[in-house]
Amino acid sequence: MTGRLQSIPLDSIQTDPQLQNRNVGMQKYKEHSDAKRYKDHVNQLRRSIKADGQQVPLQVVAAEEGGVYELAPGADRPHHVPARFWLVDGHHRLEALTKAGVAEALVEVLPGLGFADALDASRLANPQIVQALSPLERVENAWGAFNQERDTYRKMPVKEASVLLGVSENSIKRFRDAVRQEGINAGKIDRDTPRDKAEQQLQAYWQRKTTWRRLSIISWRMFQKQRQDGGKRTSPAALKHAVKMAVIQALFGEDGRYDPKVIVTALEELGREAGRPDGAAYLEAKYKPKVHQPVTTDDDEAVGGDVDYSQLGVEVARMHAEGTSRAPGDF
Repeated sequence: MTGRLQSIPLDSIQTDPQLQNRNVGMQKYKEHSDAKRYKDHVNQLRRSIKADGQQVPLQVVAAEEGGVYELAPGADRPHHVPARFWLVDGHHRLEALTKAGVAEALVEVLPGLGFADALDASRLANPQIVQALSPLERVENAWGAFNQERDTYRKMPVKEASVLLGVSENSIKRFRDAVRQEGINAGKIDRDTPRDKAEQQLQAYWQRKTTWRRLSIISWRMFQKQRQDGGKRTSPAALKHAVKMAVIQALFGEDGRYDPKVIVTALEELGREAGRPDGAAYLEAKYKPKVHQPVTTDDDEAVGGDVDYSQLGVEVARMHAEGTSRAPGDF
């Protein structure tokens, strides 16, 4: 099932902002030249697909949701037959395929199963396919890799992480030094700890859910700015504006995915539902589909469980869940 090319229905491919090495849907929110470059690139791909068919496969990882386990003849254990896939590389091509009206996509199914494996695979996706990542995009991609639940990159030697993620060793060292200093300021890391215990303390602090999850929703650039500003608290109005921006950019992030009138109507209805006395609990129960996530106890020990998360609301849900316990920052 993995490691070979195959065609799958386009509607069986699902995306998540965390799996995008470059935030392809947000280019229009940058300066005009970026927006034009983004649209021109997708349109060029669409014309190429219409003329010659899809030449470069998408890369996907099988999702756990919706799949079944089957026992093949002669096999000693059942294998997973996926019905859904996480897209880890090829977001421009997926949009071009959608605009071209294609029903199926040529994909390479990478090893792994579930969102955590998809996250790992997305960080290692070849950055030279179709359109290379810029140096800044590679640094932000690496920062995202260090701040995911799975500690693959946090525990990796600096040189190895540098090669895999395509950034300099100095960039990796700056990540580690910045988080270590934050842990010292928070009283969770001893500044004068012996060298042999310094790495253990850093890993323990970074592995805390309140650390990696908070850092995962801000860019490296904004984390640096936050530190330079001396940890000034962000006003409630600014935080609300950031939440609004996250929602609007996610909804309007892909041209043609949703009708603007439908978005406005849905937001008006959402506002009425949020105004209920039990607004937060009601919205979480109504709109978050089942995705397996670890449940963290007060002492940050993870146990298995099912928590509802939606692709659109994951960042907003995180901010709401952490509330004032989250160190101030910006998006």
